[in-house]
Amino acid sequence: MAAKFQNLPIQIALGLSAASALIYEVVSTNILFFYFIKSSYSIATVLSVFLLGLGIGSLIIYKSSEKIKNKKTLFGILQILVAVYSFFILANLTDIAPALSTLGVFIASFVILLIPTIFLGAVFPLAGSIFIKKKKEIMGLVYSLDLFGAIAGTIIAGFILIPLLGNRIAILFGAAFNLLSAIIIFPKKKKLIPIALLIILLPLSITLPNLILKNNSEKTGSEIEFYANSPYGVIEFRNSHLFIGGRSQCALSYPENSSARIMVHFALEPFNRQDLKVLNIGLGCGQTLARILEMVNTTVDIVEINPVIVSANRVFSNVLKDKRVYLKIADGLTYLRRTHKTYDSILIDIENPTIAHASNLYTVEAFRIISSSLTKEGTFALWTYNIENKRYYDILYYSLKESFPFVYQYDPEVMIASKKQLDKEEYIPSTQYEINTIDRNTLTQVYLEEAK
Repeated sequence: MAAKFQNLPIQIALGLSAASALIYEVVSTNILFFYFIKSSYSIATVLSVFLLGLGIGSLIIYKSSEKIKNKKTLFGILQILVAVYSFFILANLTDIAPALSTLGVFIASFVILLIPTIFLGAVFPLAGSIFIKKKKEIMGLVYSLDLFGAIAGTIIAGFILIPLLGNRIAILFGAAFNLLSAIIIFPKKKKLIPIALLIILLPLSITLPNLILKNNSEKTGSEIEFYANSPYGVIEFRNSHLFIGGRSQCALSYPENSSARIMVHFALEPFNRQDLKVLNIGLGCGQTLARILEMVNTTVDIVEINPVIVSANRVFSNVLKDKRVYLKIADGLTYLRRTHKTYDSILIDIENPTIAHASNLYTVEAFRIISSSLTKEGTFALWTYNIENKRYYDILYYSLKESFPFVYQYDPEVMIASKKQLDKEEYIPSTQYEINTIDRNTLTQVYLEEAK
């Protein structure tokens, strides 16, 4: 029984360390999610570097275990190093990634994440060697504590910290866990350093959001009217513009002939009636939805994946106050797969295809789902973004033709796919047959090539 109580501090310290490691892993994956062609790239990058770092750290301790005189002290020092590194480096990963190409992001992320994971990898074998051994083998206990801590860190980061407080604050919490771990395992004489660092980090975890908000306002020279973290990046509204993760999405100042508005005419005018069943995927500034409401006299369904976008929209727009609007917080494709409704027209007004959570909406698989949710004469409007590469539009055309008999380009930024022939010449491709699928995301690659 005495041994159990003697081991309790290291058990708690190990659990906190494991929780911090998974917080860093989940946050890193979430950040890189926005800067790779596919979400699988961000997952593979983070998993590979974390596993490599953990393996290297464990191997180092295995090779040098007999030379380490005070393992508890080393355990605590590693926690402090990870905390400090995370605060100054990992917390700024959001600022580093956007400036790099896909390959650059991979290399930079690999190097940046490898250092703390090596430290964290050394913690597990250290904890095992610190435990007081009695009759039973304790490595199973050490391993279970590490896993339980990792599970807790994953849940805390994914379901609480990132959605409510954002990536930077989640990193600060991970660093705080490391420092708490050091405080617990250090002897009384050495606790002052991690305590001092923790005292500094705790106020920052409260004041940092306001500091970021102030800094962003000074950079742009404008007052930010709305600022909140979300599961899909920071949502800002300033100077009548909506930003997601620093990327401009839409503006209330767009003219009447903006693609977000006229795409509605292209999709709905062929019906020559107002009693239409319409689905709008992607709320944004609400301009597409507002124009739909002007052209129909029935209920309009709107699906938005990000609940914070809805909160932001309510601040600067009254479009959701219309009693005909039926709002659903969900992924667009998931909603279509589950609903039994069919629509006369479906319109997608979302982020560009480079964004991982939006890219699947531009695929053959998505177009098939959309087509099956339309009536026999249904139309589908897609906001495509205006780029000069003809191959980009050809890929969209070929992909849409897999599910629709007619495909038109009404505006450089709008393509209309229809089950009936419209009074317009159909789009004519000039490049070889190439489609965009979930398995092979060629459209995103072309888009990124054009962006360079």
